[in-house]
Amino acid sequence: MSGPDEPGPDTGRDGDRERSRKGKGLRAWVARALVGFDAHTLSADLESGRAELVSLREDLRNLAEDLGRTGRGLHEAVVGLQGEVEALRDGRVPSIEARLDRGETHAAGVEERLGETVDRLEHRLDELEGAAAELGRVAAEIRDERLPAAVRRADALIDRLALQVEEAVSLAERVAAREPLPLPPASPAETSMSEELAAIQPVLLERLRGAEAEIAHRLEAYLPLLEGHEPVLDLGCGRGELLGLLTERGTEATGIEADPVLAASARRKGLRVVEGDVLEVLLRLGDGATGAVTAIHLFEHLTADRLLRVLAEIRRILRPGGVLLAECPNPATLRVGAEEFWNDPTHVRPMPARLLEVLLAASGFAVEERRFLRPFPDPERLPAPPAEGAQDEVLRYLEALRRRLDEIVNGPRDYLLVARRGE
Repeated sequence: MSGPDEPGPDTGRDGDRERSRKGKGLRAWVARALVGFDAHTLSADLESGRAELVSLREDLRNLAEDLGRTGRGLHEAVVGLQGEVEALRDGRVPSIEARLDRGETHAAGVEERLGETVDRLEHRLDELEGAAAELGRVAAEIRDERLPAAVRRADALIDRLALQVEEAVSLAERVAAREPLPLPPASPAETSMSEELAAIQPVLLERLRGAEAEIAHRLEAYLPLLEGHEPVLDLGCGRGELLGLLTERGTEATGIEADPVLAASARRKGLRVVEGDVLEVLLRLGDGATGAVTAIHLFEHLTADRLLRVLAEIRRILRPGGVLLAECPNPATLRVGAEEFWNDPTHVRPMPARLLEVLLAASGFAVEERRFLRPFPDPERLPAPPAEGAQDEVLRYLEALRRRLDEIVNGPRDYLLVARRGE
């Protein structure tokens, strides 16, 4: 005889029905056991009943656990509700009215900021409208006033440029044809002054430039620079001191001199001299006709535009690699620039060495050497400080100051630039 099936754990109403069914089965089993009792069957039924009791105990334990969990959940819910009720009673939870007030305050703040933004946008639009109006005014001014004025000015500049280009082309054509260039005629006053200056030029040269022997001695230093570059053309040769030195050495040399008295004096010495204006004589010479050109105290007698034309002709008549020696008074020395230069009334303007270097470079020459010549003699220079206490720092400073001041006041009276024509 077998007992009832072992049920599994269950909860709720289904669990109650299952346990009721199991209880009825147990009573039926006991009744059957009493009717048909025997030892073997009783033992088996006892084992089955024991298992049934174990199953029932497990079901009761599961039911107790379910009830405990449910009770704890209900307790927590009740506690939470009690807390909310107490909070509501004490006023700790904001009411609907308070939340609405805060919402209205926030909405008012948003509206205020929105209004400020709109005001700023309107102000910015007003500024943009003002700027647009100013831009329109400026554009109208440019269109109606400035642009026409600029166009008129540009037209005038173009006309002047066209005229200058036409004059330059005409000048270039005359130079190419070896025609004498047109020079503005001198006024009667200028002509009279030139004639009077020409009459006293030999006297000025003798007293201010120096005696012939002294000048020849100075020019001897130039002979090595001219060696191997013949024929030599000496511009403004004066009395012919350099021509005489070159002729004595057997070097072919010719001079150009505008002063008829000086030219005649040089020819009486057997020197080859062409009388005439330097620029006009240069224009008659052929390209590459000479190997060296010297201009000793000539350039300071020329205006700037005339000097540039002379330099252009010198470059033309020089062979490639030919040499140009240019000596001028040194205006950087104060005594020369302030007094000695102006002792000659035929001087036009001082010619600083740096300026002449720029003009030579612009005319196609490369300056290779610069020499400063003829410093003032010691008796005419500033005296040195006494020898006593020469080691003293103050005396050393004064000596350095004296040397610098002496250099400015009593420096070299002349300078020489050695330039060469490029290829």
